[in-house]
Amino acid sequence: MMRLSLKKTMINVFLLAAMALALAGGVASDDTFTTGKNLAVSPTMEQAGKDYNKFAVVIGIVYDNYEFGVINFADRDAGSVYGLLTEKLGYPEENVVLLQNHEATRENIMAALEGLAENPAIDAGAEVTVFYSGHGVRSAPDVGLNIPGREPGYAIVPFDFLGFDYRSGAGLIWDRELADVLGRIEPGKMWVMIDSCNAGGFTRPGITGPNRVVTLSSRAEEMSNEIDGAGRGVFTYFLVEEGLARGLSVEQAFSNSVPPAAGHGQTPQIVDQYPGNLFLR
Repeated sequence: MMRLSLKKTMINVFLLAAMALALAGGVASDDTFTTGKNLAVSPTMEQAGKDYNKFAVVIGIVYDNYEFGVINFADRDAGSVYGLLTEKLGYPEENVVLLQNHEATRENIMAALEGLAENPAIDAGAEVTVFYSGHGVRSAPDVGLNIPGREPGYAIVPFDFLGFDYRSGAGLIWDRELADVLGRIEPGKMWVMIDSCNAGGFTRPGITGPNRVVTLSSRAEEMSNEIDGAGRGVFTYFLVEEGLARGLSVEQAFSNSVPPAAGHGQTPQIVDQYPGNLFLR
C-alpha cells in the first residue's frame, strides 16, 4: 500500500475532491484544455543518439524552509526527468541545466530560463523541455496572499524564498515573469511541466503558446501530492515514469495519468497547442 504525503501549502487552504473524466484527448473540466487528438502510441523507444538541438531546464526543490509545508521528493522528480532526457531521449548533458534543492535559487532559475530565451541555437528545428517540481502558490484574497497593486496570480517558490517575504510576494517567481521569459523561446516543439500545488493557474500566454504542450499537476485551486512508496510526485510518477519513459507522446502520457492522479486527490490539466502529437525523441 502506498502512503500519500501532501505537497502542502499554507496559502492554499482548499483541497477539492478531484473529479476526472478521461477522454481520448485529455480531461474535461471548466479550466482544462483538451487535446482533441488521436493519441497515438510511439513505436518501441530505443536509446536515442545525442541531438544537439535539444535543450532543457529541469528544477526540483526540497526545502529547508517549511513555510508552506514539507516536500520530500521533488528533487527526485527532477532527477528522474533529467535521466530520461539525457539517457533515453538524446538530450546532451551540456544542454540540460539541472537545478536541485539549494541550487534552485531565484537567481539561478531565472538565469537558466534566460539562457534558453537568449540561446541563438534554439530555432524552429529545436526541442525544449522546462520541468519544475516544488511548491506553488496563488495570490488571491481568499487564501491570504492579497498583495496591494498586484492582480491575482500564481508563483513557483525558489529554494531561497524567505518566509517573511510571504505577504509581499518578494522572492517568488510569478507567472507573469515565467510568461515573459518562456514567451521568448520559440522552438519547433516545447514541453512545459509544473508539478506543484495550484499548478493549473500557470496558463498565461507565454507559458502556453504555439508549438508547445503544457502539463500541470492539478487545478488552480488544488493541492498536488506525493507517493511515498514511489518516492515521486503523483503527477511526475504517472506521466513521466509510467508514460514518457515508455515511449508515449506527451498527450497520451497525460491522458493515461489522469485517472490514477484523480485517485490521489488531484485533477491534472493540459494546454495543448502543438500540431499533432508531441513525442520527445
